Amino acid sequence: MLNNDNTMDFVLNIVIARFGLGSKVISLAKENGITGGTILLGKGTVRNSLLKFLELAECNREVILVLSKRNLSCRFLETVSTSLKFHKPNHGICFSIPVIQVYGTHITKNSTKPCERNDPEVKDYNSIFVIVDKGNAETVVEAATKVGAKGATIVNGRGSGIHETSRIFSIEIEPEKEIVLILVEKEITEKVCDSIKDATDLDQPGRGILFVQNVAETYGIIN
Repeated sequence: MLNNDNTMDFVLNIVIARFGLGSKVISLAKENGITGGTILLGKGTVRNSLLKFLELAECNREVILVLSKRNLSCRFLETVSTSLKFHKPNHGICFSIPVIQVYGTHITKNSTKPCERNDPEVKDYNSIFVIVDKGNAETVVEAATKVGAKGATIVNGRGSGIHETSRIFSIEIEPEKEIVLILVEKEITEKVCDSIKDATDLDQPGRGILFVQNVAETYGIIN
């Protein structure tokens, strides 16, 4: 485990792209000095056709998780955004979130100079992760969009065997669970979380988990 100041130099890059492009994203990561990643199958949802926030229609998507040093993240995300044309509608998005602790990786001696991106139109966002029983993801999406969220991505939490679990962010996901990823502007984060909690009774034992992460960089968001 890395639990010192060096840990803060890491971010988790999340790329949501069209089905079949996961391997391309991993290749771009390697070209930018980043080794490896994880590809998950997700389903995109958009409730408001005029505000395609995540640019994800009802179709299969690939969610690619890539851990990297912070100084490599900006170049990687910019490369992905340009190569996969994320500036066009319905092509995808990518963003990064800070990492507090890292297990099973190795610190390199690359420069840790932070990203510099001076764009006054770039807004601040939070990412909301909700883990619920299978079949309840749509309820989460409806509750979020009702109060201003513009879209979401649903990932099935399924292991390779009936008695196996998969893991995301060190949380075990049983085969019958769904993970909902929502990106929202910071000012409406609390309102979206409250709406989801009310709709799904998350305060009750065994109903699910919701957690919020700060977002460091975003690319491909079209308002």
